[in-house]
Amino acid sequence: MNTTNITAPNIIEFLNTLRSHMKLCGYSFGSIKAYLGQIQGFIRSNRQISLRDITEQDIQIYLKKLVDSGLSRSTIDQSAKALEILYYELFKKPLNLEGCKRPRKKRPVPTILTSSEVYQIACYAKNSRNRLMIELAYSAGLRVSELIEVKVEHLDIENLRLHISGLKKNNRVAFFSKHLKESLIKQVGAKNTSQYLFPSDRGGTLTTRAVAKFFKKALIASSLKKSATPHSLRQSFIHLMLDQKTSPDTLQSNLDLRTLNSIPSPDSIKAA
Repeated sequence: MNTTNITAPNIIEFLNTLRSHMKLCGYSFGSIKAYLGQIQGFIRSNRQISLRDITEQDIQIYLKKLVDSGLSRSTIDQSAKALEILYYELFKKPLNLEGCKRPRKKRPVPTILTSSEVYQIACYAKNSRNRLMIELAYSAGLRVSELIEVKVEHLDIENLRLHISGLKKNNRVAFFSKHLKESLIKQVGAKNTSQYLFPSDRGGTLTTRAVAKFFKKALIASSLKKSATPHSLRQSFIHLMLDQKTSPDTLQSNLDLRTLNSIPSPDSIKAA
């Protein structure tokens, strides 16, 4: 792109060219709109400098101002990505942001549910299948992605065990409550061993979005005033195990956790 004549009168034309280039690169409408907004913010902040004279230092100074103003990590990352696009379009070389400090990403405090609260939500599920899914996810500490992939062959109902393919195909065994035994037998019904335990209407796997949708409906119907999600069931199970003095190392191994940071600390749990 020729930058020698980029001045205030034709900045709109320049931004339109940027928009076209991002479309060709496959960026979504939302991303293009967000990146152009960030680029316009940078241009307004540096209106005294011609675009062709913009330097990496100017961009780093601008990003530091954003950090100092208290903006979130996601907003800073979005601005940095937008300015990388701008810089490449101007000078046909990548932007070097090495050494540009960004705020740490804040981990949201997990929503912890008690056993009675899980039961309360499950009771308002639309049908027995949805209720069992909620109860099994909590009882065995399952990820939603693991829950929807359970097949009949993975169940050992007599021994209250569930075989799971975890992260990177690390197989593990989860244990569930004896109180789910009869419900699981009914759910298996006449299914063959290769069928999903909780199939979609077409017989395939459910989506995680479908689980989130019915869980939210049950949560609202239960009148429970907590911002819980299906993932809260796994977090709540971890909390329960910690409360029962299960060691974090054991939990990390048994639940196929990526790191111990995936386990909420007792202090954060009490705060929640």
